[in-house]
Amino acid sequence: MNAQLTDRILLATAAGGVLLVGLAFAIWGGEGAVAAAVGAGVATANWAATRFLGKSIGKGKNPLLALMGFKTMALALVCWLCITRFHLHFLGFTVGISALVLGIVLGPMLTPNEPSPSAELPAEET
Repeated sequence: MNAQLTDRILLATAAGGVLLVGLAFAIWGGEGAVAAAVGAGVATANWAATRFLGKSIGKGKNPLLALMGFKTMALALVCWLCITRFHLHFLGFTVGISALVLGIVLGPMLTPNEPSPSAELPAEET
């Protein structure tokens, strides 16, 4: 697992969440901003858990693979609770949790590319 890439995705998710909270505040006011902040927090925590489990599974601890499924079920439960039990603003929460998608898309763009091994080989002369 590329630690630098996963760190950048985590950072991009958190930064995207801040931007999305501001957008939600501009559109729906305080209620939407609070819901977006909770959604962005859930998105960031979800990526942090995915990153942790990915590092553990990458080290050969295959029984932890089942935890990925439990993490996904826990994410669905948290989203359901936020919307139905805590009555957060639905669209605000949805905008906030979309910070995960934003982070996954933008994170790799923020990671500097390493030169490929083939780029270092000199060209053959004929």
